[in-house]
Order: sequence, then C-alpha cells, then structure tokens
Amino acid sequence: MKLRTHYWLLAFCIVFPVAVFCSIALDMLLSSQRAQSMNHIEESARSAALEIDAEVRRAQSVLRTLANSHALASGDMRRFYAEAGAANAGEGGWIILYDGEGQQLINTRLPFGADLPRRPDVDVLRKQLASGAGVVSAVKWGPSLKRQFVAVEQPITTATGARHVIAQAFAPEYFTRTFSGRAIPASWPIWVIDGNGALIARRDKGDGKTGHPVPAAVLAAVRAAPAGALRHEAPDGTEVYAYFVHSGLSDWAVIVGAPVSEVDARVLEGMSVAIIGFLIAIVGAVSLGVHTGRRLVRFVSGASNAARGLGGEAAVVGLRHSNIGEMEALNEAIREADARLRREMASRTRAERERNELLERERAARETAEQQNAAKDEFLAMLGHELRNPLAAITSAVAVLDHASVPGMPAEAGTRAREVLRRQTSHLGSLVDDLLEVNRALMGKLALNCQPLDLADALRCCLETLHAGGRLAAHGLEVAAASAPVLADATRLAQVIDNILDNAIKYSPPATLIRVAVARDGDAAVLTVRDEGMGIAADLLPHVFKVFVQGKQSLQRVQGGLGIGLTLVRRLVEMHGGTIVIASAGANQGTTVTVRLPLNVAGEAGAGNAGKGDLTAAPDNAAGADFTTVVAVAAGTDGGIHAGKAETAAGEAATGNAVVGAVRDVAPSAWWR
Repeated sequence: MKLRTHYWLLAFCIVFPVAVFCSIALDMLLSSQRAQSMNHIEESARSAALEIDAEVRRAQSVLRTLANSHALASGDMRRFYAEAGAANAGEGGWIILYDGEGQQLINTRLPFGADLPRRPDVDVLRKQLASGAGVVSAVKWGPSLKRQFVAVEQPITTATGARHVIAQAFAPEYFTRTFSGRAIPASWPIWVIDGNGALIARRDKGDGKTGHPVPAAVLAAVRAAPAGALRHEAPDGTEVYAYFVHSGLSDWAVIVGAPVSEVDARVLEGMSVAIIGFLIAIVGAVSLGVHTGRRLVRFVSGASNAARGLGGEAAVVGLRHSNIGEMEALNEAIREADARLRREMASRTRAERERNELLERERAARETAEQQNAAKDEFLAMLGHELRNPLAAITSAVAVLDHASVPGMPAEAGTRAREVLRRQTSHLGSLVDDLLEVNRALMGKLALNCQPLDLADALRCCLETLHAGGRLAAHGLEVAAASAPVLADATRLAQVIDNILDNAIKYSPPATLIRVAVARDGDAAVLTVRDEGMGIAADLLPHVFKVFVQGKQSLQRVQGGLGIGLTLVRRLVEMHGGTIVIASAGANQGTTVTVRLPLNVAGEAGAGNAGKGDLTAAPDNAAGADFTTVVAVAAGTDGGIHAGKAETAAGEAATGNAVVGAVRDVAPSAWWR
C-alpha cells in the first residue's frame, strides 16, 4: 500500500469521527435552537394569557367599584351611567347593568334612555345571583348587537337590597388590539378560545370568524393539559409550532404559534454560522491535509530517489526543503550519508586503482625482469658465441705456429697463422671496446670533442670505408647528401653513422636497395637511412634502443653482434643534442632511421678532413683486411694495419674516449653522388 493511501486512510479516520461528532453536535444545536424557539413561543403564550387575565382582573375590579356606587344605591341611573362610561375599558368594551330578570338597565354602548333589550339567558343570570359568584362567559351572540362578544359578569347587591348583575362586555377586536403592542412577532398567530373551543379572538392570516370552533386536534390537546406544546396546521395550511396556556381566571385558553418554516429558518440562521464554520474547518482540514500529504509524498519520493543515488559520482539532488524539523533532519542525514559513502567509494576506488597500478607495475616489472633475464641469457649466449669463434681461430693459429718447425709444414702457414691471430685479436678487442663504450655511455662518462664539420662529409667518409671493406658489394646504394654543417665529435659521429649503416647492411637481403640522405629541415640537419630489409616487428620496435635487444635470429647467428649498438647510438645522438627515430611498417617491410642534429649555421665553411693520416680499421675477414691494405697503400699511408679498437681504446683511456675503426682520407670514388 502506498504512502498516499495510508495518508488518505489517516485523514478519513480523523475527519470521519469529527464529521460524525459535528453532525451530532449540530443536531443537538438544532434541537437546542428549536427548544429556544419553543421557549420563546411558550413565553409569548404565557405573556398573552397574563394579558388576558389582567384585562379580566381589571374588569372585575371595575365592576366591584361600580357595585359600590352611591348613584346606583340611590337609583340615580343617569349619574351611574356616566360613572360606568368613565370606568369602561375603552374602545371595544362596554358596561351593562342587568336587573334580576335579565333586563338591561344601562348599556354604555348605547345612549342613556335608549330602549334596551332583555338578555335571552336569564337562567344563567339567575344562577349567578343565586351563587353570588361572578363568571367570565364564553362566546355568545348578541341579538341586538348582531355580533359575538364575551363578558365579565359580577352579581351585586345595592345598599337598598336590590340585586343586579353588572357586566363588562368585550368585542373580539378588543383583545386583538391588546396583543398588537406586545413583543410577539406579527407573523405568529394568536388564538383566544373559550371553554367550548370557540374562537374569542384571533390574530392570523386565516379567515375563521369569532365563535367558530378550532380544529378538533387542537381542542383535544388544550383540554388534555393546563399548558403544553403542539404542532398543527393552521387554517391557511401553514404548519405551526404552538403553545397553549389556560387562563387562571376563566376557562379560556391562549394559543400562540409560530410557523414551522420561520422557526426552522431562525434555527438554521442561528446554526448557519456553526455550519459554515464547520464546513470551512472541514474543507480547510481536507485542503491542508491534501496539501500536506502531497508535500509529504513529494518529500518522501525525493528522499527515496536521493537514497537510490547515494554514493554516486555527483552529490544527491532532488531533496526538497522542509520546514518540518524531522524531515529536514532526514535530508541532512541523507546528504551526510551520501558524502560519507562517496568518500568511502572514492577511497575504495582510489585504493582499487592504486592496487591495480601496483599490480600493473608488478606485472610490468616482472615482465621487464623476465625480458631482462631472457636478454641477459641471450646476451650471454651471444657473447659466448661471439667469443668462441675468434678463440677457436686463435687456438688453431697457435697450433699451426706450434707446428711451424715440423718438417713438411709449408712456410706460408706461419704467415697465414699470424694474420689470423692479428685479425681475431682485433675482433676480440672490438667486442670488448663495444662493451666498454656502452658502459661508459650509460654511466655518463663519455666526453665529446665537438668541432664544426659537415654531416654530408662525415657520411661520405663512412660510405667510403664500407666500400673499401667490400660491405656494400651485394647491395644497391642511393645517396642524396646536401651540405649540413653541425657541431659534433667527428669520431663519435662516425661511430653513429657506421652503426646505422652496418645495421642496414646486416639486416637487408642481397640485391636490395639502401637509401641514404642528408638534408636540412629548419634548424636541424637530418640523416635518413632507409633499407628494404627484414624490418622490425611491432612488438620489438619500442624496445630497439634497449641494451642487448635484437630481433629473433637463428642458431647460426648470421648477422652476429651483441645488440648494444643502437643503445650506444641513441646515447651519442642525445649527447650531441639530437634525436633518433626508428620506424618500420613491420616484418619484411624495411626500416627507416632518422637522426636529427642541431644545425651549426656558424660552421657553413664545412669541417671536412682533407689531410692524410693513418688508416685504422677492424676488418671482419681476410678479404677485407687485404682490401684495406691495398687501399691504405694507394692512399699513401704507411700501409700498417693497426689493432684498431683495442689499441686505440688503450691509447685513449685517459680521456675516456674510445675510437671506432673508420677509414679516413680515401679519395671519393665514382659511386658517390
């Protein structure tokens, strides 16, 4: 069940009992208002009855006074007539004096001396004289009067002993005028009836006449009790709440009524404020409840949505501000929980990221260690292989020299053996020099002797050396070299170029083309070497500058080398303030090496070496050594073949420089362009 349903049930449980009790209260109030109205009717009826009794009592008092009149006792009827006229009740009333036989002696309604009639009910008069008690008559008809009237009659005896009945007669309108000045609403009917139920006087909208009987139900109710309330239908058809009261001096009864519609209207008018207030309270309570319920539902919905978003990347939103302290405290609790949860999640995320980074570094370190270990093993295997071949040749040459004195040994065998020893020891020295060079480069112990020179001239010298050694015999060569002055160490620059060209030759199949170019690019001199060789695998390309790294080779190790050349090359280029980049499209796609060195604008004159000097070389085979000797003789040197790197390194140990074998001062040949 939803919160809204619970809220409506709660509102119903609150409003329904309130509505029931308010209805009961309104009914009680209605009854109270009706009772108050009935009390007003009762008071009006009793007040009217008192008025009637006061008139009767006044009339009796007047009659007693007149009974003691001297004029009456002396028989002076004219003077008594005057006294009676003065004591009369007023308009609608008159005084009659009867003798013992019912003959009117005076009648103030008529002039004195007029012919007066005799009353028809002489028996009633005689009974009064016999009893000596006065009466208040019922409605009776006056033949000479031609109308209904009532009378208050009192038997008297004069001083002379004459017995008379004196009466105060009243016309019906007399009592009607009596009620007109009282605080009884004009719309309320007032009836005065005699003991027979005939109307004496009335004030209403009906057309009933004096003497006519009232409804039987009304008469029965009046005769049943001295006073009481009843509801009946008036002659004009109006429903009336009525109250009757019997007169204390006669058998008359006064009935005062109020229209039911008027009483109910007055009751409802009195209750209208309460009803309107109740309705306003109910509507206000329901409206407030609906409004509060909607706000509560929206608040709870917002809190629920915010709770679902706890710990998200962004802070919780959608929390509605509430003026209710407990609800706003819930908002604050949700915000604090979200902040703590996000901090905890951020901490966990950070810890997880750090853990992953540690795992990744550990994995990378392990892979690096494994690679380095494999590289170390491969390097040791390569080193063993590279050392075993010259040592085997040296061992064989020593054996030949040991048997040089043996009869039958050719004389040239000793010479050949010495050549092998010389060549192989030079090769061993070259290997050791390479190791020492890399070690010094990595430790930052290399020193440069930079001088202005032309990168194109340095390239030309290196190519001439390779041609002299026969290294380019199996490959095509395309050279495009423009003058590019740089400030560099000639020996180290030659070492860089030789190593790059050596790799291009070593890893390119025969009959492939090697393109070499020197050019200017802005403020840099650029050396580019492209080959069509075996290329570099994509997984190996990022590691080519690492020490001891080589591509996969067969057990025969046709290319040879220790895998330390490019490491030394990059270090030397960086020491010159340059950069080196190696690119390859993949296996068997060739390789491009690009070296960029700062351009030396001040050295435009060039730095070519035109003088002659000793030729230092490290030939790889006998043919190369022989060819080098021929070239050296032709160049006019002393024709000596030095030990190369081993001796030069020993000679330059004090300065920390090692000389890589290079051919110098060779005249340009026809292949250069």
